[in-house]
Amino acid sequence: LHRKFNLFFLLSFLFPIVLPSHTCGNPGEILKGVLHGTRFNIGDKIRYSCLSGYILEGHAILTCIVSPGNGASWDFPAPFCRAEGACGGTLRGTSSSISSPHFPSEYENNADCTWTILAEPGDTIALVFTDFQLEEGYDFLEISGTEAPSIW
Repeated sequence: LHRKFNLFFLLSFLFPIVLPSHTCGNPGEILKGVLHGTRFNIGDKIRYSCLSGYILEGHAILTCIVSPGNGASWDFPAPFCRAEGACGGTLRGTSSSISSPHFPSEYENNADCTWTILAEPGDTIALVFTDFQLEEGYDFLEISGTEAPSIW
């Protein structure tokens, strides 16, 4: 399923899909989640939920709205489901803090933390590290966004 999504993304990038101006199109399934709703026109709402053992990060309800210049678009990005007890999440607002699990103690082997920081177009996101340690050969930090990702 994950490979199909990547292939669809690649194909839609190479051969853009032009949708009628009154539809947002199917926002897609999310890994370990369920999409409720089959109508994707302006004014329609869809809802996401997660399978048992997973927590929804982001907005559960999306509404297809009129979008200036683009016709129609969803009012929020599709959410994602993360495992209960896993680290990571979604941050919004003017400031916040991110810590590894059990900080300041060490985190478990194979910890996989993904944080999403949401901002409005034109906003600047500043990351300030107050304490940062990686185990060489095992740990890495990847920061990605509208520019090419940076990996440390």
